[in-house]
Amino acid sequence: MGISDGIRPFTMPLMKLACTALERVPLTRPKIIEHLVRKFNQDLVFCQAPSDNDLTSHVHDRQVEKLNPLLCWVESEFGFKPVVYSSFFGGKQEDGLVKAVENLLKRSDDCELAAIDAIAAAAHSLVIAIAVVRDKLQIEEAIELTRLEEDFQVERWGLVEGGHDVDIADLRVQVSSAAVFLGLSRRT
Repeated sequence: MGISDGIRPFTMPLMKLACTALERVPLTRPKIIEHLVRKFNQDLVFCQAPSDNDLTSHVHDRQVEKLNPLLCWVESEFGFKPVVYSSFFGGKQEDGLVKAVENLLKRSDDCELAAIDAIAAAAHSLVIAIAVVRDKLQIEEAIELTRLEEDFQVERWGLVEGGHDVDIADLRVQVSSAAVFLGLSRRT
């Protein structure tokens, strides 16, 4: 096993992001933005477990502890308080917040939009993606917030080898490579 074998899993996503930023984003920018905005109301950080249930109250407490600082940042960043809900089907965010996020996406350059799209797809959260791009969250923090509920279950019931560990590794590669790509694109 050579040095390049250890780097290969990380460089492929970087190359894919570079091609996406150079070739796909300029041609499909409106569709990418439309897709991200359409899923915004179902963002992972807006959905929290019910606090009034013995089965979910511990998860809720952890979500409040870990996600509320990010929700406060969203409010200060965009001027609108996010709506938190407990339905898997999502809720409805205030139109002003949705429009502010859409405007941020429209102002982003092609590399930023490619990174946001990649992180949002991996994390199921446009908020986490924007927070990474805006340097509000570091890679490990983004991964922790993305996996908050699942890691709670792993602590309680145990890790499924070949399942949870693979998901964690994939998420780490996707988020890390997008963050590194963005950092590299800003150096030029």
